[in-house]
Amino acid sequence: DDPSALCPDCRTPMSKKLAYNAPPILVATKGGFVKEMQVKYMVMDDLVVKPMSAVSSITTLKDYFNVKDVGVLHEEVVQFGKEEALKLLKLSLDSKSVLTSLFMTGVKMEK
Repeated sequence: DDPSALCPDCRTPMSKKLAYNAPPILVATKGGFVKEMQVKYMVMDDLVVKPMSAVSSITTLKDYFNVKDVGVLHEEVVQFGKEEALKLLKLSLDSKSVLTSLFMTGVKMEK
């Protein structure tokens, strides 16, 4: 813990005072990658990722899916492994309804 200590090999100081530069303030944009894990996210059928909250979920259902009656909705819990990942990759190349095509068998969606 000696601030005047020198490197034994090159004899240069091993301590140097540094100035703190605060990181830039990040502003949410339309695109990008998910980086924070404290927030829950929803993945849309076209693989768009959005932060999930009660308000955003209702807005998405109303605007994106034109849902007028939430009683027609149901929750689907799915298992996602290597086989599903490969199918998801293939479907993402030629479908606008990737998750529906992958997990809801018997449902025809727009290509």
